[in-house]
Amino acid sequence: MYDPNKIYQALLDAGNKWADKKAAFQLLDDMTKTYLADCIDRCEEGSMAAKTEKARLDPVYISHLEGLAKARREFLIAEVGYKSMQALSDHRRTEQSTRRAEANLGSTIT
Repeated sequence: MYDPNKIYQALLDAGNKWADKKAAFQLLDDMTKTYLADCIDRCEEGSMAAKTEKARLDPVYISHLEGLAKARREFLIAEVGYKSMQALSDHRRTEQSTRRAEANLGSTIT
């Protein structure tokens, strides 16, 4: 049965989940340069290029990148869920509109 209130609530829930996942991903993404800089600062010897290369292999930096990848995936999955919910909502609204038009057409023929 078509219930606009349930559809609205489902869209709102999916949208909120998407926003939360996007914010978490963006926070981690924004911190990437900070993590790398911190790892570079902990390197004691060598040129800046050598320190940067060593920092990119630091377990702390690698762990950050792994968390970032996980957050990106969760964000994208939530986005797909929200956009799918939007498409379903549009489809259901179109179905209801078509049914009303068919009912009105049938009542004018008799």
